[in-house]
Formats: sequence, C-alpha cells, structure tokens
Amino acid sequence: MEECKKHSGMESDMKNLQKETTEQWTAINLLRNRLPLWATIVISLLTFLLGISLKYGAIVGAVARGTE
Repeated sequence: MEECKKHSGMESDMKNLQKETTEQWTAINLLRNRLPLWATIVISLLTFLLGISLKYGAIVGAVARGTE
C-alpha cells in the first residue's frame, strides 16, 4: 500500500514528541529534587558565619602569639 504524502512523517513526529516529553519530565524531576530555597539560604549563612569565625580565630591567635 502506498503511503499518503500528507501523513508520511507522522511516525517520526510521534517518536520525536515522545522523546521531547521524556526530556521535559526528566528536567522537571531534577528541579523537584533540589533543596528548598530556605535550606539553601541557611546553608549559605552558616558557611559565611563559619568563614568569619575562622578568620576571627586566626586574627586572635596571631595577636596572642604577638605577630600580625
């Protein structure tokens, strides 16, 4: 049977749509598995405070030893 020229690419179009749908759901699931914004902010704040305390500790230690 001869294929209709109007619908000859339907099968490949359907495969492409299925592939695109799979890729979209993969991207959506990656976004769902991220940490919430508040947790990211808390972790950033704690890291910042740790850095400040380490720097302060180094300065206090240097002053205590008599060197700057």
